[in-house]
Amino acid sequence: MLGRGAGLGDAKLANIADDPPPPDVYSDDERAIVRYAQASTRSQPIDNVLYAELSKFFSPQQLIELCFTVGVANLINRFHATFRTDLDAVTMEALGDSRPLPIPDPPRT
Repeated sequence: MLGRGAGLGDAKLANIADDPPPPDVYSDDERAIVRYAQASTRSQPIDNVLYAELSKFFSPQQLIELCFTVGVANLINRFHATFRTDLDAVTMEALGDSRPLPIPDPPRT
């Protein structure tokens, strides 16, 4: 839902996990952002090659904002995954068929 709110269409959302991101779906700067977000989310180091690619498109201030945005999104996702928060009815309807698979209940002790 956040992706749609930021203007991502169906093709970009459907290919967000592709590695590498397809050039016929994303522009060069968007591909650099997606590669950064994937690496950061996987706790992989941001190497000089990726940093140089990002630097072609973004100022140091924009890179700081990108890093912060991806970091906060990961923090929020981890919070929701840990506490298995339910989605409200409005969000569920907006997600429609694009909802992720349900998480099984934890084992009872």
